[in-house]
Parts: sequence; structure tokens; C-alpha cells
Amino acid sequence: MNTFLSFLNAGACGLISLALIGAILSPKVHDGIVIKIGLICLAAGFGAMALRMASESPPLDMAGVQRALLLINSGIAVVIIGYLLRKAKHPDCVKTDWGDLVDTKMEDDYHADGQ
Repeated sequence: MNTFLSFLNAGACGLISLALIGAILSPKVHDGIVIKIGLICLAAGFGAMALRMASESPPLDMAGVQRALLLINSGIAVVIIGYLLRKAKHPDCVKTDWGDLVDTKMEDDYHADGQ
């Protein structure tokens, strides 16, 4: 049962890592360099967690898990800081952040006004 849960967690972490890599490489995701660095840390952290869960190392060897969690937590912090910096710099553009990624009319209009 523990082996099944380890591989289930490894698969979930691997899928999250692949989804984050897709967001990093996608031209439809409009993020700045700070947020992109945070996403890279998250992808690396979830990838490391997936490899750690799938490995046959002893369960009491927590160094790999702690390093992966450090990457995940630092990635979350950097993404939040990047979002707050972006919100402070362009408060009108952030309204479109949670909308459809293809529909960026408000952001295009904002930049077309010369701001």
C-alpha cells in the first residue's frame, strides 16, 4: 500500500511539474521574469519531489524531500512577490489576470493608450 501511495504521489507531482513547464513555455501565459523564475522553481521542486517519491531510497532520508519542499515554497513566494509587484506597477492590467488567457483586450487597450 505504501508503494502504491508513493507512486501515486510521484505521478501527481510529475503531472504538476509538466503542467508548470507548459505554462513556462507557453506564449499565451503573459508573465514577467519574476513570476517565470517562480514557476521554474515550482516546476523543479515538483519534479524533484516526483523523483524522490519514486526512488527506492530509505524513507527516513528526508534531505531530498526537504530540498524539494524548499524549491516549492520559494517558488510560491517568488510568484506571489512577482504578482504583487506587477499589481503595484500596472493595477489596471491585473484585472485580466484571472480571465481567459486568449482574451486580453483590456490589457491591449491599456498599452495602446501609451501607458
